[in-house]
This record gives sequence, structure tokens and C-alpha cells, in this order.
Amino acid sequence: MRVLVGGEGLEVARRLVESIEQGSDGQRQRLRESGALKARPSVKLLAPSPKPAVFFAHGQAYHSHARDWNADAPREKPAHPPVGFLKAQSSIIGPDEAICIPRAAPDHVDFEGEFSVVFGRPCYRVSRHEAMDYIMGYTIVNDVSARDWVLKMIDPENKIGANQLRGLNSMFKSFPTFAPMGPHIVTVDEIADYRDVRLVSRLNGEVFQDAMLGELIWDLPELIEYYSSCTAFKPGDIMTTGTPGGVGAGRKPPVFLKPGDVVSISATSLGELVNPVIAE
Repeated sequence: MRVLVGGEGLEVARRLVESIEQGSDGQRQRLRESGALKARPSVKLLAPSPKPAVFFAHGQAYHSHARDWNADAPREKPAHPPVGFLKAQSSIIGPDEAICIPRAAPDHVDFEGEFSVVFGRPCYRVSRHEAMDYIMGYTIVNDVSARDWVLKMIDPENKIGANQLRGLNSMFKSFPTFAPMGPHIVTVDEIADYRDVRLVSRLNGEVFQDAMLGELIWDLPELIEYYSSCTAFKPGDIMTTGTPGGVGAGRKPPVFLKPGDVVSISATSLGELVNPVIAE
């Protein structure tokens, strides 16, 4: 993936969009007839970065998510560093594509709305002070999870070690279709302060997650500094920033995805990522 800085061309594109938005109905109709302007429902959007060399997911991102599992979870910043894992590139799908509940894990599939970073420059061993300069833009990722397996990690009877835990986390968050992404990438200059972004996840129209990015335990510069200390990100690579509280598994009783459901995740200035749910 190559990222090109727009310069004058970007400004021309912006003026064109403004002209279309402000134009008359007659002008828009002529553009439609010419094929230059298409109605959104007639266009299939693909995942905006479908083949990242590195697809890195961050966990334990919000205190509210820790309380999904433990109401008495500490509210202080933990002493340990951030916890991350890789998701399979093959799990990525685009907007409106179906999340497929796998036969191997049919009963406890959950969703996790996540604000995500798209890198625009090679990023390796960068400091937190320069980290934001390596971001090209932002998108939304749904970190779909097979809790059948993930719940084993927090079951004390299983006594799963940290390395096994992270291995399971990566493996059972990587089923095909388990990473809806989109609906597009918003360039970093369009968002003055990512901490003011509101992230909302809905299941069948009901709000499950509602948080501000300012609630992150580790901010973006810290995450990029830490993960780039051992990972060489390239343009187009993705790093999620983790999910807030409100996931289905944290409810009493738990709520898991089933065929016929619709998951929608929205974020300020990023639009809405919508995916139906089907059985394999």
C-alpha cells in the first residue's frame, strides 16, 4: 500500500465534493446519468485496508472493559505494559458483509467495537513524542471473539499461563469474518483530537458500548511506542486500540450473537460499520 499526500490534488477533490453537495438537484441528476455519481446503496464498499502486513490488536484497553469480567477490577493504570496480539488477515471483511458464526464455536460469539489506527509510514522503534506523525488515518474494526475459547482464559480452574492465554486470544479471534473493518479511512487531519471521538456499538439497535477515546488506559502515543518497539509496521498496517465495556459476555445474563442479528459500530467522524450475522 502506498500513501500519497494530496497537495493541490486533495484540495481539488475537496472542492469537487463541496460542489456536488451544494449543487442543484438537476446537476446531481446529470452526474448520476453520466455514471459519475452513484447512490450509496448501489455501491459495495470493501474493507479499506484488506491486506495489512501486520494486523495488531490491543487488549485490556479500558477500565470499563475490565469490569465486564470483574466488578471490582482496579481503576488505576496497571503496572504491566500494554497487552496485544495478532489477528489473521484472513478474518477481515468489509461493511455490510456477514459475520459468520463458525461451527467450531457456535454459542458464544461476541462483538467488540474498536477505534483503529492505519499507519501511513514505516513505523519501527518510534518514541511516543513522534508517534502521531506515523498515523495516516483511522477506521473502525469489530474485534469479533469466540468466547467459547476466550472465557477459558479467565477461568481460574483452567490455570492457563500468560503465553497460552495470548495464543488462545489470537487464535479464536481470527476465524473467517471475525474482523469487520470500515466503512472507510478518515485521514488524521480530519480529527483534531482522537480523544474526543465517541465510540458506540449497537446490537439490533440497542446500545451496548458507549465510550470516549479519552477513557483509554494507554493513549495512542504510548501504544505506538510500545508496540513499535518490537513490530515493524508498514503503510496500510492496522493497530486497534481495544474495546470499552459493554460487550455481550459481560452482561447478566450474557448476550451472544446469533443468526439474524445486526451489529453496528459508529465513531465520531468515522461513520458507521454495519454487519449482519449468519451461521456457517
